[in-house]
Amino acid sequence: MHIDPTGWYPLEQYSPVREGWYEVQLVSGETAFAKYSDGKWTEKPPLVFTHWRGLSKDPSKVRDAETFGADVAAAEGVRAVWNAFFPGAGNEAHKPM
Repeated sequence: MHIDPTGWYPLEQYSPVREGWYEVQLVSGETAFAKYSDGKWTEKPPLVFTHWRGLSKDPSKVRDAETFGADVAAAEGVRAVWNAFFPGAGNEAHKPM
């Protein structure tokens, strides 16, 4: 799976212009995922984050997926990205709850 993310944007200066899932950079320097919806961050990590970036430089690719259930497509994409970077093994493999 090829990921072509945008650059990092400081949280205090910029907000996303469209709803969806974004990668966020925690104060510790690690990354996580958060959803931006209705002008605010929802489904965000419990730790403070300072920067965010989109998962695709080409919004037209993401827009197609949103026409048939944005939440499902985004959740599957986030799960695939998470598994690609942190695959786990055996019983430790990441599974939907």
